[in-house]
Amino acid sequence: MKRTTSALAVLAAATLTLTACGGGGDDSTAAAGGEGLAPDQSERCTEDRAGGTITVGEFSMLPSFAPGQGQYGVRGGAQSAAVYDRLMVWNPEAEEFEPKLAESLESNDDNTVWTLTLRDGVTFSNGDPLTAEDVAFTVGLHKDPATRSVAMTEAMEITEARVVDPLTVEFTLADPWAGFPITLAGTVGEVIPRDAYEAADPQEWASNPIGAGAFTVADFTPDQETVLEPNPDYYGGPVCPTLKFIRIPGSQGTYDAFQTGEVQVGFLRGAKFVNMAQDDEVRGFEEIISSGSVINMNSGKAGYDGVLTDVRARQAVAAALDRDLWNQRLYNGEGQATSALVADSSRLYDGQEGPAYDVEAARALVEEVKADTPDWDGTLRMLIGDGPENIEAGVVAKALLDAAGFTVVIDNAPVSQVTARQFTGDFEIVIGGLATSDADPAAAFASGMLPTGATNITGIDDPELTAAINDLKAAADLDAQKEALTRLQEVFNEVQPFTVMANAEQYVTVSDTVGGLTPTLSSTVLYDGAFVTE
Repeated sequence: MKRTTSALAVLAAATLTLTACGGGGDDSTAAAGGEGLAPDQSERCTEDRAGGTITVGEFSMLPSFAPGQGQYGVRGGAQSAAVYDRLMVWNPEAEEFEPKLAESLESNDDNTVWTLTLRDGVTFSNGDPLTAEDVAFTVGLHKDPATRSVAMTEAMEITEARVVDPLTVEFTLADPWAGFPITLAGTVGEVIPRDAYEAADPQEWASNPIGAGAFTVADFTPDQETVLEPNPDYYGGPVCPTLKFIRIPGSQGTYDAFQTGEVQVGFLRGAKFVNMAQDDEVRGFEEIISSGSVINMNSGKAGYDGVLTDVRARQAVAAALDRDLWNQRLYNGEGQATSALVADSSRLYDGQEGPAYDVEAARALVEEVKADTPDWDGTLRMLIGDGPENIEAGVVAKALLDAAGFTVVIDNAPVSQVTARQFTGDFEIVIGGLATSDADPAAAFASGMLPTGATNITGIDDPELTAAINDLKAAADLDAQKEALTRLQEVFNEVQPFTVMANAEQYVTVSDTVGGLTPTLSSTVLYDGAFVTE
């Protein structure tokens, strides 16, 4: 019997190591917004609503429109999705995947073969038709390491993307995966037109791409501003507003800009700011992220051979960090402090625990490593972004680590530089986070901790950890997943490629003057139905 995506209630968000320090909020798990605060999604743009501009305050701008960069809302995913559109989308309210550029997506009995049928009559912004060949070509781009796609791990699960006919693609997977639609609901589902891409200069494409989405690029200034204009030939038209995305350092600045009307949509990360907006009864879309706030430790990325390649040093970092104090200092006690991989509200939570705070044990480990490494004096270099919340988090982390015998030197840099340096291994220790989905965290953990993972920031390569992640991904039912997650947590506590500080809470605020927005995967908002009201 075939299974359609409408029968699935699974969500698998690939990992992205973020330059945020954000912690979680209260025990709410609303995916579509705080209780009573989710914007109405029943209306869309109509021809009589055309015009106007929506200015969006971004946490981190889309680095470029090159393939594979726009997976996450916290990193400009809304900009990328607006230009390219996506084959599938995740509906957080219905908890199911739905076709968008696709007409349908069906699997065989064991979820190893999936058949995608495209909508007929869809064209790219240059007038070329969207075809199955373009879909297969896009998958190949994401599998190519040279593309540096954040979704490479998910794309590599596809052993073959076979073109059946001009509107049909058959995906054969390396292993059974019920959560496969997540791949097509993310950046792999942002179809690249083969002919136009191969004829273009890559640098020109990165700032002026061709997509099948509701908008085209009018202006792109990296890390500052992106202006998108309506695509008059969008298959789902009409398209109403112009979109202007701007970068505002820090959630406090974004919320201030939202309150003054400088921006009509704002991306907030961190319990303090999410709770602030919800206390003010600001409409918005909420998402809680397990392992959303972490400290990554370089265990060999890009040839790093420093002290953190010693597992005892990483264990010392994990034991030195008082998550409750972190929560009090950064989030006034309102966050979800934890050292576990998943939140206790997760459907997979079964009492799993991360490493305990034990400063005496941390000191002992530090002294042990110093004795065995005479040329190391306890120094750790901590890279953090230039946002005010990140700076504050760095100060707290330094104090805790220094108390355990480390000597932390803080290296501040712009968020865009921190992101780039993480992916090139140019760091020793760095504050970040994961974009983990509760419905299938295995995908995020695989991307972040497998040796071939696209977002394996730390460079960890541990056979036991790899086996535990693969077992979790292969688990067929909820009980098996809980058991596999428990084993993964045990191995993780020993290996410690990163240490978890808190779950994270994200909130996309929406002005009362804006309608027609749709939330989807990883706090990405879709604007194809957006409109501005008086």
